[in-house]
Amino acid sequence: MARPSSVKTTVVTSDTTLKATPGKVWWVSVTNSHATDNAAIEISDGSTPDRWATVVPGLDTPASSHVSVVFDPPIACDTDIRIDITGGTVVATVAWT
Repeated sequence: MARPSSVKTTVVTSDTTLKATPGKVWWVSVTNSHATDNAAIEISDGSTPDRWATVVPGLDTPASSHVSVVFDPPIACDTDIRIDITGGTVVATVAWT
């Protein structure tokens, strides 16, 4: 699928509705800086519980744990675009249209 000429990016640290209408998620980048608490990240919409989910572990080191995923094709959300963050100390960047 051809990528659009521009996407919106939103940085989130807690549960958020990124878009209140249908859209697509193109990529996500998540960092968990908590030493011991794992972080569960879910992307969903109002019609489907989870379109994508992962767990980013807590690391008891000076570094943070990190995951980046490019979705090709993008995740289609039929109603809205939501991100749910449980646990950890998370900074997530989501690219969407």
